[in-house]
Amino acid sequence: MIKQKDLPLVSLNSMNEVHFEEVAILNTLLEQLDNKAGFEILSQSFEKFLEHMQEHFSGEEKLMKEIHFPSLQMHKADHDKVLNETRYAQMQWRNKKDEEELREYLEDDILPWLDQHIKAMDTPMADYVLNIQEIE
Repeated sequence: MIKQKDLPLVSLNSMNEVHFEEVAILNTLLEQLDNKAGFEILSQSFEKFLEHMQEHFSGEEKLMKEIHFPSLQMHKADHDKVLNETRYAQMQWRNKKDEEELREYLEDDILPWLDQHIKAMDTPMADYVLNIQEIE
């Protein structure tokens, strides 16, 4: 679980809100794992998490294209990598139904990735967007 207060913030509130939404979905999924929710409930929550990630990344990438963000390709590559890994984890979940493997993926891969991605990728992007807005 990740507390909202522990999530790194960027200089754009709209991006922070999207991150908060994603963490809320992730935390719900982790709580469901704690409470031994059934396969269908966990699968639906995992699907909701993946859909949110896709929308989140699509929105960021659209904005980066509009402002001609110099690190767009690197940022998008990081999105693509984690989306592919998450799709694979979802496939593994569907095939194996292994709750511990799902938990490990979310806690050991997604949570650290999210923290690092916000710090290394989203923070410079948000600062660039603010800089562009100040110039215009």
